[in-house]
Amino acid sequence: MLYYARRVLRRAVLVMMMMMAAGVAAAEDRPSDLVDVASVIPDAVIDIRYATKDNFTGDVLYPKAVCKLRRAVAKRLAKAAEALRAQDRRLLVWDCYRPRSIQELLWKKVPDPRYVADPKVGSKHNRGAAIDLAVVDKAGKPVVLPTKFDEFTKAAHRDRALAGDKGAEARRLARAMRGAGFTGMPTEWWHYDAPDSARYALSDEPL
Repeated sequence: MLYYARRVLRRAVLVMMMMMAAGVAAAEDRPSDLVDVASVIPDAVIDIRYATKDNFTGDVLYPKAVCKLRRAVAKRLAKAAEALRAQDRRLLVWDCYRPRSIQELLWKKVPDPRYVADPKVGSKHNRGAAIDLAVVDKAGKPVVLPTKFDEFTKAAHRDRALAGDKGAEARRLARAMRGAGFTGMPTEWWHYDAPDSARYALSDEPL
């Protein structure tokens, strides 16, 4: 009887451990978690401009240069990276998840909804479901791009930026991003949104 009881107890403990392990794995794989894109796309060139003074505000806004996106969005971006890799191109990342409090600072500088989302409404960047990016060559060196990042002029509008010889790399990026399911923004050739961005909550989680 004692031997049987021990067997039952061991089996119960084993089942409990398996359930706990499954629960941990499920939690780790939640599509809504913010993940570091560098861990998903190791060859991406991470150049987070708001972690430097090289941005339109002239101030350092982020405490560190990290690109975070919702897990499902990062996986979608990995598909675009794979398509570009086959063309000897790598992703150049300028901005990803942005805390909502930073959105307020950007809005104070440029209160123009064509280029900066009103923090009262929130940006898709605040949801971890938008990304600002371009491409570099296989070695990580610059290629010809239509404009600089955050150039708030008509030259950066998608219909102009993707035209002509100067728009070739932006068109290459656009094809890869559309192929992965992203949608572009009319006034910023570098900005792309995940199609299901509304499912993710606006966040002010620190970087």
